[in-house]
Amino acid sequence: MEQERLPGLQIARAVAALSIVYFHSWVALTRFPPETSHPIPFLRDHGSFGVDLFFAISGFVICLVVSRASFSTPAFLVKRIFRLYPLWLLTLTSFAMLAMAWRGMVREQDTFAYFLWSASLLPTEHFPFYDIGWSLQHEMAFYLIAAAIVPRLGVVGLVCLLAAAAALNQALELPWYLANFPRYYPDFLAGCLAFLARPHLARFGAATPLAIGGVLAWILLYNMAQSQLMPIALFFLIIGFVNVKDRKSWAMATGSAIGDASYSIYLIHPMVFLVASAIVSKLTLPIWSQEPIRFGCFVVVLVISALSWKLYERPMMRLGNRILPRKPSYICEGAAAVQLERP
Repeated sequence: MEQERLPGLQIARAVAALSIVYFHSWVALTRFPPETSHPIPFLRDHGSFGVDLFFAISGFVICLVVSRASFSTPAFLVKRIFRLYPLWLLTLTSFAMLAMAWRGMVREQDTFAYFLWSASLLPTEHFPFYDIGWSLQHEMAFYLIAAAIVPRLGVVGLVCLLAAAAALNQALELPWYLANFPRYYPDFLAGCLAFLARPHLARFGAATPLAIGGVLAWILLYNMAQSQLMPIALFFLIIGFVNVKDRKSWAMATGSAIGDASYSIYLIHPMVFLVASAIVSKLTLPIWSQEPIRFGCFVVVLVISALSWKLYERPMMRLGNRILPRKPSYICEGAAAVQLERP
């Protein structure tokens, strides 16, 4: 039986990835006076919200995967390892090489031992060697928790654990290795609750939940004192995205393609911006060139990421899928499920 396709979640991944890319795009423009740029104010200030959206998407998708009767913990972990680590190790190594060539190993954490520790995606008190990998540490921890809890206690058990840990983190001052992860449990929890509520809210379609979630997120992002309520907005956004109908259109195809490459986009874009900043520092450019440089970097990121998805990510995922073959065999590519034939 073919696994359900949820193209709306691929659109959500595209939105999250592009928001984060825009939020970091200032890196390419550091050589210009900051007051001379013309950014999109909301994305400039709040584009990092895309990380929270990614976590909520993971909450929904992983609940979908681990709650199946056919779920196997070894197969799940092997596939997730092949989903995350190959591209992480490639980009981590590429960043280290660029850093050595560009600025040298000047930070306190720029050591080979820290590089190896960061490669494992085990917890670090500060950012890993390649900063952008901090969110992957949270993803891996969540995968392990979900794989351990859901087959025994169900999604409700996972929801209770996440909620209890988040509440404990608010009530007590925990050491960093315990406090880092519960900070983002409410984001994952929003996706888990959306998974449980989806059958009851499907009749509302996509537009109404997306409108509610979008308005709530907008209000809360401009009122950071209420940021603890953000999981409510994430809940409605996930419900809306999963209710998007699978229609053949140029917009849907483009969004799905960007969603496919969203992991590459996330890991590759900081290096593109750093290289652009280094190039700009060697040139004398007019002030008006800032926005063309910004969006030129966007194009480069999308092209490289599309190639990475096709030539590297997907083959690595196929390899992981074949280590523990089943028939039919599936890999989870973000929100869309793709059936892979055994060789």
